[in-house]
Amino acid sequence: MLELDDLRRQWQQPEPAAPPINQAALSRLLAQRSDGLVEKMRRNARWELGFVVVMAVAMPLIIRFASNFLERAQVVSLFLVSLVMLGYYYRKLAMLKQMTQPEGHVLGNLRRLSAGLRSMLRFNYRLTLAMPPASLLLAFEFVAGKEWGRPGGVRIGMLLGLGAALLVLGLLLQWAVVRAARWYLQRLYGQHLDRLEASLHELADAEPAR
Repeated sequence: MLELDDLRRQWQQPEPAAPPINQAALSRLLAQRSDGLVEKMRRNARWELGFVVVMAVAMPLIIRFASNFLERAQVVSLFLVSLVMLGYYYRKLAMLKQMTQPEGHVLGNLRRLSAGLRSMLRFNYRLTLAMPPASLLLAFEFVAGKEWGRPGGVRIGMLLGLGAALLVLGLLLQWAVVRAARWYLQRLYGQHLDRLEASLHELADAEPAR
C-alpha cells in the first residue's frame, strides 16, 4: 500500500522544466539548421549571376547585328537590365554570405537578413513582370513611328488593330510570366527561405530571456 502511495505522489508531481537554451547553444543550432539552406541559395545565385555576366558581355556584341531601331532598342534594354542585375546579385550574394557568418544576436540578425532577402526577391519579381509590357510597348511605338512617317498617311485602323492584338498578347504573356516567375523564385529561393524562417520561429521560443 505504501508503494502505491509513493507512485501516486510521483505521478502528481509536475515534470521538471527544461533548462533554457543559452546563446551559444542557440547559435550552434541555428548554424546547423541554416547552413545547408543558405548554401543552396548561394549556389543558385551564383548560377544566375553567371548567366547575367554572359548576357552583359554578349549584348554589346549582338547589337552590331541589329538591323533596325527596334532590335537595337531591345538589345540596349537587355544590356541595361543586365547591369542592374549585376548589382542586384552582388548585393544578394553579400547578404547570403552574412547569413553564414552571423554576429551578435544571431536570431535577430538572421531575421533581419531574411527580411532583406525577401525584399530583394520582390524587386526581382516586379522587374520581371515589368519587362514584357515594356517590350510590347516599345514594339508598338516603333510601328507607330514608322506609320507617322509613311508617305501614304497613317493607317489608324491598322494601329488600333495592332494595339488590340498586343494588348491581348500582353495579358496572356503577363499571366504566363506571373506563374513562371513565382514558380522560379519559389524553387530557387522561396522554399529555402520558408524553411529557414520556420526554424527561426521555432527557435525563438527557445531563446533565453534577456
